[in-house]
Amino acid sequence: MYMLLRGQPAHTSVAIYSLHTTWGPRGRYTVFHLSLYTRQRQRTQRSLTKKPAPTHPHPLTHRSLLWSNNIRGQNSLERRSYLLRSLWAARVSVAFLQETHFQGLTGPMLRDQRFPLGFFANHKEAKRAVVAILFANHTPFTCTEEKADTLGRYLFLKGTIVDRQYTFASIYAPKTKQHNFISKTLRLLEQFREGILIGAGDLNLLIDPRVDTSKGRSSLPLSCLKATQAALRDAGLVDSWRVLHPDDRYFTYYSLVHHGYSCLDYILIAQEYLSLLQTSAILPVTWSDHSPMLTLLTSPPHKPKG
Repeated sequence: MYMLLRGQPAHTSVAIYSLHTTWGPRGRYTVFHLSLYTRQRQRTQRSLTKKPAPTHPHPLTHRSLLWSNNIRGQNSLERRSYLLRSLWAARVSVAFLQETHFQGLTGPMLRDQRFPLGFFANHKEAKRAVVAILFANHTPFTCTEEKADTLGRYLFLKGTIVDRQYTFASIYAPKTKQHNFISKTLRLLEQFREGILIGAGDLNLLIDPRVDTSKGRSSLPLSCLKATQAALRDAGLVDSWRVLHPDDRYFTYYSLVHHGYSCLDYILIAQEYLSLLQTSAILPVTWSDHSPMLTLLTSPPHKPKG
């Protein structure tokens, strides 16, 4: 739905990209989330090379802010622009995305001057699981190897930031036989990994049902949960948020089918690098149906050159 906005140029529009109904002191009311954008009359005049890339006044040179979210589709120009603005405002260094819904090699570009480097595991069919990893311009990542799932469910990157070796993984598990997928994917990741390992994504199951769901139990058989927990132990990966909040009950997703809250989204870090973990948070749900996850890591001391 679009409409002209009084007092703005004729080529400025307002898009209603989400709404919800809630209750207040005076009864029920509807909240509209609006966003302004200006449609360029000549898109050929827009060139990223003509403007210097924006920089933060105080970039995160000795720490990295990791962000992960199931974004439920980014084929809308307005949603992509809002996503990149939100990541930049939060000073995110590395963003792990799930369900971008980009189709094959023809998918839209999810990059700009602030996040010039992006990697994608696309699928030939639209509206299928597609994952991505974006890097901010203040994070000098150099990719040396990439491994992408043909179905778009995982993406592994290996490379360096300054002089440190990192492995990043964005994962989106299916809604059935999650434990089989996670076990297989983590075995592939173990063969691929090198250096500091960080994985993030929507696993579509509970690692610890006791605290990861409002009901205190899982709909999956206990054998599936134990298989997933064993796969994580074998890979040496731990839930960064749960390490800092062992007994807290906060959730990333509400299921209308099961009528309950669950924590399905995780940022995982190799256990030997837990000393780098500073803080972790679950943010409120905004334009997606999943809450974003944030984790702050300090960077290890750089090796002296020469």
